[in-house]
Amino acid sequence: MPRFEDKRLTCPACDHAFDTRLVTGFQIGEKEADFCPRYLDGNPLPDFLHVCPECGFVGFEADYRSLPGHKKLDRVRTLLRGFHWQKGQNLGGAERYRRAALVAIYVGKRSAEIADLYLQATWCSRMEGEPDDEQRNARRKAVKYFELGLEAEEFSPDDLPVVHYLVGELCRRLGDSKKAARHFGRLDELPNVEPWLKQWRDRQQALMP
Repeated sequence: MPRFEDKRLTCPACDHAFDTRLVTGFQIGEKEADFCPRYLDGNPLPDFLHVCPECGFVGFEADYRSLPGHKKLDRVRTLLRGFHWQKGQNLGGAERYRRAALVAIYVGKRSAEIADLYLQATWCSRMEGEPDDEQRNARRKAVKYFELGLEAEEFSPDDLPVVHYLVGELCRRLGDSKKAARHFGRLDELPNVEPWLKQWRDRQQALMP
């Protein structure tokens, strides 16, 4: 099983203090083509996000320490009211990441961070056996925000090959072969692309119609 450490957090949205646990260790066997990890001892992804039992705020441990400004907090509280939260409600991993992505949008996080949250929502959705529509919806949003992050030059040059490969794979899974080919093709234009990444790209590109 993953390893945990007890932690007490105070919600930035409602000031409620509650006990939770931090993930301190886990094991990954390998990764799927969209980088979804295959854990050897249980899925720790849901536990990376902490849910306030009082108001439903969802975020990483760092989100409970770095408070946004009053205007952004007011926007987040409005968002949380729209969730119709019930105290003590239990959220699965996929829903945690979807809601964390919405919170991230409301507090003005970078598109790259929002994209990563939606990507991890697709992973949890798959692991938890949700209907495919839920996974596809999060996948479309991940592509949207990865592309916004690319336009805003939020990624370092070293990260660009992985990002373009990943967006290409997400588009392939969405059935958008034209866009997938465009992102896959960027790996032939960028410098210093790792050979394994091109091998993965070639393998996935061969699956396209």
